[in-house]
Amino acid sequence: MVVNLHYVRAAIEANTGQRLRFSEIRKLLVEEGLMTARQAREDARAFEGYGSLYSTESFDRTEETRIDTTEGLPDDWSYND
Repeated sequence: MVVNLHYVRAAIEANTGQRLRFSEIRKLLVEEGLMTARQAREDARAFEGYGSLYSTESFDRTEETRIDTTEGLPDDWSYND
């Protein structure tokens, strides 16, 4: 389980007007019994990108991996389908 601290912080800020540090949010989540201390250490980290979720994908922008946008849609395609 991964906890998105950015969303939690945004919800807290929207409801209270206070912008908390991630360390404070982790502490509050543990105090409220919403996660264990271990989960707070391991699963509630600052967002570092999607790389760990898509480790087998390649996101390089080389010419070989770009989508061919010159091909266009099939001739029989329409909005009515």
